[in-house]
Amino acid sequence: MVNYNFLKRILVVGEKNLLSRLSVYPLMGIESSSNLILMLKNAPSDVEKYNEIVRSIEKKGDEMDIDFRHEVTSGAISSSLMDNLLDLIEKCDDILDKTYFTSREINRFNIHYKMTEEEKNVRDHAYDSFITILEANKKSLDFVHSILNENDLSKMKEDRKNIEAIEEQVDEIKDNIIDFTYLNSTKISYLVFEHLNTLAHKLDDLLDDCEDISDLVFTIMLAVTS
Repeated sequence: MVNYNFLKRILVVGEKNLLSRLSVYPLMGIESSSNLILMLKNAPSDVEKYNEIVRSIEKKGDEMDIDFRHEVTSGAISSSLMDNLLDLIEKCDDILDKTYFTSREINRFNIHYKMTEEEKNVRDHAYDSFITILEANKKSLDFVHSILNENDLSKMKEDRKNIEAIEEQVDEIKDNIIDFTYLNSTKISYLVFEHLNTLAHKLDDLLDDCEDISDLVFTIMLAVTS
């Protein structure tokens, strides 16, 4: 049985170092989520400004993605863990890709589409729920950051459970938003309906990525300590 108190001593240095450095991704994801919240709160004002901030974060993430992949495939990391580590890097970068997709959608819709008063009311109600999801995503990303720096598998399991609980709560919020848009579909155009449903699914996907990341890290940690 592995003595978790001495886990740090027996971890493969290269793998553990990489996991720790990947923890910058959830921090960037938290920053992007904060800017998405500002977009939703202020729309249509300043949406272009916040979109550019999220875009710059996503661009930086892409550059990091290339560097991390090169490191993994250049022989610095154990070949037996290569696939899992590449999947982990992809999932981390995917969070930033999804936040940028979301910011572009919010920006595009609020800049180019002129809503009726009824449509504004429906949008505002849905946007309030999206803000709740993004606040939950920030909490989940904070747990992801902890997991990537964690040496204690017991603590890691606890963080995973917290992420799973948050993801389940967000699933319910997402379903409520979709139900709401269907109930109000006669008051809104197809473009508004599609916009709100697209955002509901995309934001829910962020929580799925957090859960996937925690599973991958746990798998990697088990592999390097067996």
